[in-house]
Amino acid sequence: MCSRSSIAIFFRGIQYMAVSVFIDNNAWDYLFARKVDLAVDISANDFVFAITREAEFEIRTLPEDLKSYVLKWVTCGVVTTDTYFGFAEANSDGESRVGGFDCGRFIGLAESKILSSESGVVKDTLRPTGLYKNEADVSLAARSAHSAILTSDTKKVLGRVVSKYGGVVVNLAHWPADMPFDSYLKSQCTSLIGG
Repeated sequence: MCSRSSIAIFFRGIQYMAVSVFIDNNAWDYLFARKVDLAVDISANDFVFAITREAEFEIRTLPEDLKSYVLKWVTCGVVTTDTYFGFAEANSDGESRVGGFDCGRFIGLAESKILSSESGVVKDTLRPTGLYKNEADVSLAARSAHSAILTSDTKKVLGRVVSKYGGVVVNLAHWPADMPFDSYLKSQCTSLIGG
């Protein structure tokens, strides 16, 4: 799948930028349990949703009902896949994490610095998803250079995003039961929406 991490909205001749939100695989449990409809419960003028290429690996191992929920949003385009431009090495094991022409985008300098800084936490242990331990979290951390991260786990890599890189991490474990999803997301992303 191809990249799209933000979208320009024009209203009465004024351009607004929707906030890009990357969804961590564990966040889907909360969205599914609370029956969040990403096409209705959130204004496309305010937020656009994406996953990393690594998240596509994780989706395959989800329970069927949760996987169907996730794939519904990915298939209809409400959630897009963001992939860095690159070429897979012929001798590499497993599936490529990068996209080629018309699919991948160039990595930003800030993203590249985060990937380099966090590369030491990616372990040699290959998981059932086909990813190495912490690989998906490091990929998400890099996206925090320009986007909010939606997760339910702020330990380890994603826990450092705010303090070390100044990123925005929205922890669904703290989402009040009586608060609509868009209100919670807006309250956590004020630095990205100018609030």
